[in-house]
Amino acid sequence: MALDIYATQSRELANTAPFPAYPIPVDEEDRLRSLERALLLDTASDEHLDRITTLASETLGTPIALISLVDADRQWFLAKVGLEAEQTPRNMAFCAHAITQDEELVINDALLDPRFSTNPLVVEDPRIRFYAGAQLRAADGQPLGTLCVIDRTPHVFTAQHRRWLRLFAGLVEREADNRQRLARCPVTGLFNRDTFLSLAQKEFERSRRTGGTMALLVLQLLNAGQIRAATDPCDADRPLRDLATGLAGLCRPADLAGRLAEGVFALLLVNPEADRLAEVEKGLQAGADDGGLVPGFPWAPRFAIGGTWLVPGDLSAADLIIRADNALLLATEGDCDTLVTVLGD
Repeated sequence: MALDIYATQSRELANTAPFPAYPIPVDEEDRLRSLERALLLDTASDEHLDRITTLASETLGTPIALISLVDADRQWFLAKVGLEAEQTPRNMAFCAHAITQDEELVINDALLDPRFSTNPLVVEDPRIRFYAGAQLRAADGQPLGTLCVIDRTPHVFTAQHRRWLRLFAGLVEREADNRQRLARCPVTGLFNRDTFLSLAQKEFERSRRTGGTMALLVLQLLNAGQIRAATDPCDADRPLRDLATGLAGLCRPADLAGRLAEGVFALLLVNPEADRLAEVEKGLQAGADDGGLVPGFPWAPRFAIGGTWLVPGDLSAADLIIRADNALLLATEGDCDTLVTVLGD
């Protein structure tokens, strides 16, 4: 979404104004990954989020309240009251400082704070004098942004005010969790196909930016009929839930797991060591041999697997998907009573 006139002017000021740089978290790439996987950036607000910002503004007595997400080079407002801008540059954002704090960031008078006294948002419109922001965190604990309240006059912010701000931030986090659940398979809890492919592309772009690597495995469950026959009809979804738990257990925090179709799953391994693919395949083979992937359940999942690595000529994550799908096709032509792996070139 294009910046409006106000934000454009702010960016021009940001390029010339002498004000201190914002702190960058030491695990910034992990934080940005969590922000992407929260699936909030560049999405529409809704009545629930609008209600929270309105309540925060009116309860805390400020004309402006924002749900601000701190991206790589901007802060973007998921919901807002009292401000027209959709986003501002990150180097001007109070919230860029707030996400590095152990508690709420409260600026009673920005003109008296050397971090902000020369900030364009303070000396020019909207002329911020008071700011209070509470972190919004992802399920993994990474700070995504803040719920913040802003005024053009100085404020005194009490302990009770801080508590209310934290409570409102908790409501935002709950709404964010609800949104993310909609992007996951309701049975397995894994990312659905569209979300998996979108996030895989984000990881592709990160790999190109940072010089990282990726490996993709696409798995087809071969003995679904046998599993269904051994399952209690009153708990028909249990095998898929247990299988998803087993697959997720093979992943590290940066990896992605998704359900692409009926009986088809995918694992995207981020920055794997050379032997990581073999390690994951060993975990899958253990499940095929003795039910180790889903301990204690009276069936053993058997897979055909198509796998591939990121290569220099890849133009997008779609190139990996195509190679892995082709490798899977070759694998399914093999002995369907064993785990078969074919790596794409």
